[in-house]
Amino acid sequence: MTGSVSPSRSVFRLTSDRITTVFGFVALLALGVMAVLLVYDVVMRYVVGRPADWVLDVVQLVQVTLAFTAAAPVLKAGGHINMELLPTLVGPRYQRRLAILSNGICSVGSLWMTILSWKTFSRSYQITEAAYGIALPLYPWKFLLPLCFFVLALEFFASFLEHLRHSERP
Repeated sequence: MTGSVSPSRSVFRLTSDRITTVFGFVALLALGVMAVLLVYDVVMRYVVGRPADWVLDVVQLVQVTLAFTAAAPVLKAGGHINMELLPTLVGPRYQRRLAILSNGICSVGSLWMTILSWKTFSRSYQITEAAYGIALPLYPWKFLLPLCFFVLALEFFASFLEHLRHSERP
């Protein structure tokens, strides 16, 4: 990487932002794939008269991809649902402390979910688990869970560090 990093943005935050941006593109791609598959299903079912049995199974798997890959980009954009009652009752100093606390807790929680979902993925991989309706392996989609929870933990941790750095300033 050339150039210097702005003092207000750490290398960790820049790296996290790039990874999160990639996940945002994957989520958009998944949304597009879902739309194309559903249109294909409607055309095959009502125009051609020969519905494809596999489409809804694949759409469900792509929907999982969309949901989990979009989590970190939505967090980065500030689009998650927040409880605003407590932060509005306290001053800016305590709002920063609450942000530090909540981002720290969520970062640890996301890492914990990474570990738990890794166990689920590894078990699925060991038994070569496949979808019921079609012979499509499920472990690649189950790998998305620990991967996406890890990226979400990175995003929470980057936010935690940002809030921590801003709280140290006068």
